[in-house]
Amino acid sequence: MARKDSDAMAIDNIVAKKIISERLAHGWSRQQLATRIGVTHQQLQKYEKCTNRISAGRLKIIANALGKSITFFFEDDIEAIPSQHQRMSLEVSRNFSRIKNPVHQNAVNFLARTLAGNA
Repeated sequence: MARKDSDAMAIDNIVAKKIISERLAHGWSRQQLATRIGVTHQQLQKYEKCTNRISAGRLKIIANALGKSITFFFEDDIEAIPSQHQRMSLEVSRNFSRIKNPVHQNAVNFLARTLAGNA
């Protein structure tokens, strides 16, 4: 059985978190990125959870799909991974931008201001 190398596992974890971060930044579901890179959403989930390691070739495909160079995944300055609050903010923003009726947009904005205590 192969021994677990903690340095390699740490790098795998960083790469996985960067994939998740970029996928969310693009507003893509796991299924959408999986389709773009030619794997099932279950396989992408295994990559993102570090259950399965990512080959160099597959990482290049992922980088291309995300509009990044492959070196992005190995840069020293690791970007912060979005918190649950940040993820939800992105989701709310994406959903709000899909509302076409200005009256509904104003109602949602008023609701958010009211709930935040800024009405």
